[in-house]
Amino acid sequence: MTSIAHALIGAAIAAKIGDPLTAGSLAFATHFLCDMIPHWDLGTNWRNRPRSVTGTLAIVETLVALIGTYLLFSSVVPNQSTLAITIIASLIPDWLEAPYYILMPNSPKLFYYLYKVQSIAHERLQYPWGVVTQVVTVVGFLWVGFWV
Repeated sequence: MTSIAHALIGAAIAAKIGDPLTAGSLAFATHFLCDMIPHWDLGTNWRNRPRSVTGTLAIVETLVALIGTYLLFSSVVPNQSTLAITIIASLIPDWLEAPYYILMPNSPKLFYYLYKVQSIAHERLQYPWGVVTQVVTVVGFLWVGFWV
């Protein structure tokens, strides 16, 4: 999923669970569960464009996710530290595999293994249907987090 989707799901978890350790752990675990849902993200078809383009797009999108989600939800989530921790935890799995993309083929084996672990359950779906599944998933989490 996109970083924006993961961050929004993190915000929903933070809205529902006030404890930063529990919320952060759930956000981290949910990252993998949500990546099992077929979706489109910037990694879809990444081999069809220069790595520098994919990397730049990923960095920009991640910054938008971090800053935008925090600004959107900081006034509605009671615990600011829980919100920040949970948003960051929701994105960490992707950050752990980033060095593999940057350094390959000379990437240390640790980063290759982190990439492989995350890719085991990662399901991609082409645009536009991959965006639709993502929107439905995020809306579901936001509904539970903020309104149930």
